[in-house]
Amino acid sequence: MTSNSAAGWALIAAVVIGFVASLITPGGLLVEPTDTAAFSEAAGVLGNNSELAQFATFALVVSIVLYWFGLSSLRRAFSGDSVMDTVSRFALNIFLLGYVILIVELSFRHILTHVLAHGVGSSASEEKAMAVTLFAAAAGLHIAFLYVSSIGSTVFAYGLARRSASMDIFQLASWGLALTGLAIFIVLMVAEHMPDVDLHGVAVASNLMLLFASLCIVVIAVGIMRGRREFVGDDAAA
Repeated sequence: MTSNSAAGWALIAAVVIGFVASLITPGGLLVEPTDTAAFSEAAGVLGNNSELAQFATFALVVSIVLYWFGLSSLRRAFSGDSVMDTVSRFALNIFLLGYVILIVELSFRHILTHVLAHGVGSSASEEKAMAVTLFAAAAGLHIAFLYVSSIGSTVFAYGLARRSASMDIFQLASWGLALTGLAIFIVLMVAEHMPDVDLHGVAVASNLMLLFASLCIVVIAVGIMRGRREFVGDDAAA
Protein backbone atom coordinates (compact mmCIF):
# COMPACT_ATOMS: atom_id res chain seq x y z
CA MET A 1 0.00 0.00 0.00
CA THR A 2 1.38 3.40 -0.97
CA SER A 3 1.38 6.44 1.29
CA ASN A 4 -1.31 7.98 -0.92
CA SER A 5 -3.55 4.92 -0.52
CA ALA A 6 -2.99 4.81 3.24
CA ALA A 7 -3.93 8.48 3.64
CA GLY A 8 -6.96 8.18 1.37
CA TRP A 9 -8.36 5.06 3.03
CA ALA A 10 -7.73 6.57 6.46
CA LEU A 11 -9.93 9.55 5.54
CA ILE A 12 -12.69 7.35 4.14
CA ALA A 13 -12.63 5.17 7.27
CA ALA A 14 -12.66 8.32 9.42
CA VAL A 15 -15.79 9.62 7.71
CA VAL A 16 -17.63 6.29 8.00
CA ILE A 17 -16.68 5.68 11.64
CA GLY A 18 -17.43 9.27 12.61
CA PHE A 19 -20.83 9.20 10.88
CA VAL A 20 -21.89 5.95 12.56
CA ALA A 21 -20.62 7.11 15.95
CA SER A 22 -22.55 10.37 15.63
CA LEU A 23 -25.74 8.48 14.78
CA ILE A 24 -25.53 6.20 17.83
CA THR A 25 -24.42 8.87 20.30
CA PRO A 26 -27.14 9.22 22.97
CA GLY A 27 -29.03 12.47 22.51
CA GLY A 28 -28.33 12.47 18.78
CA LEU A 29 -30.45 11.48 15.83
CA LEU A 30 -31.30 7.87 16.73
CA VAL A 31 -30.94 7.39 20.49
CA GLU A 32 -33.19 9.61 22.63
CA PRO A 33 -32.90 12.78 20.50
CA THR A 34 -32.38 15.73 22.81
CA ASP A 35 -32.08 19.50 22.59
CA THR A 36 -28.33 19.95 23.03
CA ALA A 37 -28.93 23.46 24.37
CA ALA A 38 -30.69 21.90 27.38
CA PHE A 39 -27.48 20.93 29.17
CA SER A 40 -29.07 19.08 32.09
CA GLU A 41 -31.30 16.95 29.88
CA ALA A 42 -28.56 16.23 27.33
CA ALA A 43 -26.10 15.22 30.06
CA GLY A 44 -28.75 12.98 31.63
CA VAL A 45 -29.26 11.11 28.36
CA LEU A 46 -25.54 10.35 28.22
CA GLY A 47 -25.65 9.04 31.78
CA ASN A 48 -28.73 6.90 31.11
CA ASN A 49 -27.00 5.28 28.13
CA SER A 50 -23.50 5.25 29.55
CA GLU A 51 -22.13 2.14 27.81
CA LEU A 52 -23.31 3.28 24.39
CA ALA A 53 -22.08 6.81 25.09
CA GLN A 54 -18.61 5.57 26.02
CA PHE A 55 -18.43 3.34 22.93
CA ALA A 56 -19.51 6.19 20.65
CA THR A 57 -16.98 8.51 22.28
CA PHE A 58 -14.18 5.99 21.73
CA ALA A 59 -15.25 5.51 18.10
CA LEU A 60 -15.18 9.27 17.55
CA VAL A 61 -11.66 9.48 18.95
CA VAL A 62 -10.56 6.73 16.53
CA SER A 63 -12.23 8.67 13.71
CA ILE A 64 -10.41 11.87 14.68
CA VAL A 65 -7.02 10.13 14.73
CA LEU A 66 -7.70 8.75 11.23
CA TYR A 67 -8.75 12.22 10.05
CA TRP A 68 -5.55 13.62 11.48
CA PHE A 69 -3.39 11.03 9.74
CA GLY A 70 -5.11 11.40 6.38
CA LEU A 71 -5.32 15.18 6.34
CA SER A 72 -1.71 15.56 7.47
CA SER A 73 -0.71 14.13 4.09
CA LEU A 74 -2.04 17.30 2.46
CA ARG A 75 1.05 19.13 3.70
CA ARG A 76 2.81 17.69 0.65
CA ALA A 77 0.54 19.80 -1.56
CA PHE A 78 1.86 22.99 0.05
CA SER A 79 5.59 22.27 -0.02
CA GLY A 80 6.51 25.36 -2.04
CA ASP A 81 7.89 28.68 -0.84
CA SER A 82 5.09 30.88 -2.20
CA VAL A 83 2.98 33.01 0.11
CA MET A 84 -0.10 30.91 -0.72
CA ASP A 85 1.68 27.66 0.17
CA THR A 86 2.98 29.15 3.42
CA VAL A 87 -0.46 30.44 4.42
CA SER A 88 -2.11 27.15 3.40
CA ARG A 89 0.34 25.11 5.49
CA PHE A 90 -0.38 27.33 8.48
CA ALA A 91 -4.14 27.03 7.90
CA LEU A 92 -3.90 23.23 7.67
CA ASN A 93 -2.03 23.18 10.98
CA ILE A 94 -4.74 25.37 12.52
CA PHE A 95 -7.38 22.99 11.16
CA LEU A 96 -5.60 19.97 12.66
CA LEU A 97 -5.33 21.83 15.97
CA GLY A 98 -9.13 21.85 15.95
CA TYR A 99 -9.07 18.06 16.22
CA VAL A 100 -6.97 18.34 19.38
CA ILE A 101 -9.68 20.55 20.86
CA LEU A 102 -12.30 18.02 19.78
CA ILE A 103 -10.49 15.18 21.56
CA VAL A 104 -10.37 17.29 24.74
CA GLU A 105 -14.12 17.87 24.35
CA LEU A 106 -14.71 14.12 24.04
CA SER A 107 -12.60 13.57 27.17
CA PHE A 108 -14.96 15.87 29.07
CA ARG A 109 -17.88 13.82 27.72
CA HIS A 110 -16.21 10.62 28.91
CA ILE A 111 -15.76 12.01 32.42
CA LEU A 112 -19.31 13.35 32.71
CA THR A 113 -20.71 10.01 31.54
CA HIS A 114 -18.61 8.23 34.15
CA VAL A 115 -19.76 10.62 36.87
CA LEU A 116 -23.44 10.03 36.08
CA ALA A 117 -23.12 6.27 35.57
CA HIS A 118 -20.82 5.32 38.43
CA GLY A 119 -20.66 8.33 40.72
CA VAL A 120 -17.69 9.84 42.49
CA GLY A 121 -18.79 9.41 46.09
CA SER A 122 -20.89 12.57 46.26
CA SER A 123 -24.64 13.02 46.50
CA ALA A 124 -26.76 12.47 43.39
CA SER A 125 -27.56 16.18 43.11
CA GLU A 126 -23.88 17.15 43.38
CA GLU A 127 -22.91 14.59 40.76
CA LYS A 128 -25.62 15.83 38.41
CA ALA A 129 -24.47 19.43 38.88
CA MET A 130 -20.89 18.33 38.20
CA ALA A 131 -21.98 16.52 35.02
CA VAL A 132 -23.91 19.55 33.77
CA THR A 133 -20.85 21.75 34.38
CA LEU A 134 -18.69 19.31 32.42
CA PHE A 135 -21.27 19.22 29.61
CA ALA A 136 -21.30 23.02 29.43
CA ALA A 137 -17.49 23.06 29.30
CA ALA A 138 -17.57 20.44 26.53
CA ALA A 139 -20.06 22.58 24.60
CA GLY A 140 -17.69 25.53 24.88
CA LEU A 141 -14.84 23.40 23.57
CA HIS A 142 -17.02 22.32 20.65
CA ILE A 143 -17.58 25.96 19.72
CA ALA A 144 -13.81 26.48 19.90
CA PHE A 145 -13.36 23.47 17.60
CA LEU A 146 -15.85 24.93 15.12
CA TYR A 147 -14.12 28.32 15.14
CA VAL A 148 -10.64 26.89 14.60
CA SER A 149 -11.64 24.25 12.04
CA SER A 150 -13.85 26.62 10.05
CA ILE A 151 -11.09 29.22 9.68
CA GLY A 152 -8.46 26.61 8.89
CA SER A 153 -10.56 24.68 6.36
CA THR A 154 -11.66 27.84 4.55
CA VAL A 155 -8.07 28.87 3.88
CA PHE A 156 -6.35 25.55 3.16
CA ALA A 157 -9.24 24.20 1.05
CA TYR A 158 -9.12 27.42 -0.96
CA GLY A 159 -5.44 26.71 -1.47
CA LEU A 160 -6.29 23.20 -2.72
CA ALA A 161 -8.91 24.57 -5.12
CA ARG A 162 -6.39 27.04 -6.57
CA ARG A 163 -4.01 24.17 -7.30
CA SER A 164 -6.55 22.35 -9.50
CA ALA A 165 -5.85 22.69 -13.21
CA SER A 166 -9.49 22.48 -14.26
CA MET A 167 -13.00 22.47 -12.85
CA ASP A 168 -13.87 18.88 -11.92
CA ILE A 169 -15.33 16.97 -8.97
CA PHE A 170 -12.06 17.28 -7.04
CA GLN A 171 -11.91 21.04 -7.40
CA LEU A 172 -15.61 21.23 -6.51
CA ALA A 173 -14.90 19.23 -3.35
CA SER A 174 -12.14 21.68 -2.41
CA TRP A 175 -14.42 24.65 -3.01
CA GLY A 176 -17.19 22.88 -1.09
CA LEU A 177 -14.92 22.37 1.92
CA ALA A 178 -13.76 25.99 1.80
CA LEU A 179 -17.28 27.40 1.52
CA THR A 180 -18.57 25.09 4.25
CA GLY A 181 -15.90 26.40 6.61
CA LEU A 182 -16.90 29.96 5.77
CA ALA A 183 -20.60 29.14 6.29
CA ILE A 184 -19.93 27.58 9.70
CA PHE A 185 -17.94 30.66 10.74
CA ILE A 186 -20.84 32.91 9.70
CA VAL A 187 -23.33 30.76 11.63
CA LEU A 188 -21.13 31.04 14.73
CA MET A 189 -20.94 34.82 14.33
CA VAL A 190 -24.74 35.02 14.08
CA ALA A 191 -25.16 32.81 17.16
CA GLU A 192 -22.68 34.90 19.13
CA HIS A 193 -24.19 38.29 18.30
CA MET A 194 -27.89 37.33 18.39
CA PRO A 195 -28.72 36.29 21.98
CA ASP A 196 -32.23 35.12 21.06
CA VAL A 197 -31.08 32.71 18.37
CA ASP A 198 -32.11 29.05 18.75
CA LEU A 199 -28.90 27.34 19.88
CA HIS A 200 -30.29 23.90 19.08
CA GLY A 201 -30.99 25.09 15.55
CA VAL A 202 -27.43 26.40 15.32
CA ALA A 203 -26.13 23.00 16.45
CA VAL A 204 -28.26 21.18 13.87
CA ALA A 205 -27.15 23.56 11.10
CA SER A 206 -23.47 23.20 11.99
CA ASN A 207 -23.79 19.40 12.13
CA LEU A 208 -25.38 19.32 8.67
CA MET A 209 -22.58 21.48 7.31
CA LEU A 210 -19.99 19.23 8.96
CA LEU A 211 -21.66 16.26 7.24
CA PHE A 212 -21.35 18.00 3.88
CA ALA A 213 -17.71 18.80 4.66
CA SER A 214 -17.14 15.11 5.39
CA LEU A 215 -18.52 14.20 1.95
CA CYS A 216 -16.11 16.71 0.40
CA ILE A 217 -13.28 15.06 2.32
CA VAL A 218 -14.29 11.66 0.90
CA VAL A 219 -13.88 13.07 -2.62
CA ILE A 220 -10.52 14.58 -1.66
CA ALA A 221 -9.53 11.18 -0.23
CA VAL A 222 -10.22 9.57 -3.60
CA GLY A 223 -8.07 12.26 -5.20
CA ILE A 224 -5.25 11.49 -2.78
CA MET A 225 -5.45 7.77 -3.59
CA ARG A 226 -5.30 8.58 -7.30
CA GLY A 227 -2.19 10.68 -6.71
CA ARG A 228 -3.76 13.93 -7.86
CA ARG A 229 -1.07 16.59 -7.95
CA GLU A 230 -3.21 19.24 -6.22
CA PHE A 231 -3.52 16.97 -3.15
CA VAL A 232 -0.19 15.14 -2.93
CA GLY A 233 2.29 17.56 -4.50
CA ASP A 234 4.57 17.04 -7.46
CA ASP A 235 6.83 14.38 -5.94
CA ALA A 236 4.06 11.92 -5.00
CA ALA A 237 1.77 12.62 -7.98
CA ALA A 238 0.78 9.63 -10.13
